[in-house]
Amino acid sequence: MSVDLELDRDGVTPPPPPRAPETISKWLILGAVVLAIAGGAFARWWTLQRDEPAAPAATAAAAPTTPGETAPAATPLPPLEAMDPFVRGLLATLSARPELARWLATDGLVQQMAVAIDRISRGGSPAADLRVLAPGSAFTVEGRGFTRTIDPASYRRYDGIAETVASIDPAAAATVYRTIKPRLSDAYTSLGRTEADVDVAVQQALEVLIATPIPTPPVRLVEGQGATWAFADPELEALDPAQKQLLRMGPENATRIITMLKQLQQHLRQ
Repeated sequence: MSVDLELDRDGVTPPPPPRAPETISKWLILGAVVLAIAGGAFARWWTLQRDEPAAPAATAAAAPTTPGETAPAATPLPPLEAMDPFVRGLLATLSARPELARWLATDGLVQQMAVAIDRISRGGSPAADLRVLAPGSAFTVEGRGFTRTIDPASYRRYDGIAETVASIDPAAAATVYRTIKPRLSDAYTSLGRTEADVDVAVQQALEVLIATPIPTPPVRLVEGQGATWAFADPELEALDPAQKQLLRMGPENATRIITMLKQLQQHLRQ
């Protein structure tokens, strides 16, 4: 059983005997998926025609399209260190979701995307870089003694993120990704990832999440090390941290997210 648990970061209430509460919050893997992999998935193409802050810039190459998709025009991009206003201007008026607003208020947005893509593609969680997306309430369990299950109320903390992702137009997400890809590639390369380009990392990240198995509730837990929980099912416990984080969102939310990611993957492959 792994002791590096993905069920131990939200202020969990541990079973008897009393344990010290965990104080480090866990973040939503989905924030990384939506904001990093989609590269601004809430956008529509017309927003790319807006005037952006002038800066020395490379030009994003037009990507090939399939019937029904709009070909992105060459879009001047600011340098990487000046991309935040560009990204905020692209996304801020397109969603009233508080999850998006909180993330847009942070700095180094493209760099955050690159780190999240890199970590998810390797099966890890971008937790340390997405604190702003932490749920506001604690992870809770049901039952007593050795019979513990995830409290369904814990899943509800992720409803807003799941609803936001389910509303995304996958074709628009793919278009926006292609538009900002030159700067995303710069940020990805700066991490020292020269063995593959960012497109490969994005596809790997999508594969990791799409391959997540969805268990039938109730999901049983056992005590882990310290103030932690582990999945009782050894197959679930052996999943990558990114996959276990997705499972924490609940079967319904995880299914909605995976459905959207499959559609996004198809558009990116085109």
